[in-house]
Amino acid sequence: MKAYDLINKSELEVNYDSLVELMRNNRQVDLILADKKTDVDGYLTWDSEHWTLINTNKFMRCYSLEGRQLRDFTSHNIYDLKNDFKPEVAKEIQIN
Repeated sequence: MKAYDLINKSELEVNYDSLVELMRNNRQVDLILADKKTDVDGYLTWDSEHWTLINTNKFMRCYSLEGRQLRDFTSHNIYDLKNDFKPEVAKEIQIN
C-alpha cells in the first residue's frame, strides 16, 4: 500500500504493521475511504478515519464526514485493532 507523509512530504510503502508502528511513534494515520460508511445502528456516517495512539496498546479512532470533524470517537486495544483498523480498504492513506 502507498501512504503520503504530510510532514516529510514523501510517499511511503506501508503495510498494516508499519502503520501500527508509525502510530506507536506518535504519528496519526488518516484513512480516506472511497465510500461513506455507516454504523450498524445508522447513527454515525463517515468518510475518513483518523487513528492515533493513546498509550502503549490503546488506540483511538476519530471520524470526519466531508471534511468536517465529527464529535464521535472509539477506542481500541491492540487486539480490537485487528478487527477495526482496515487500511487496505482506504482510497488514500495519509501520515500526519
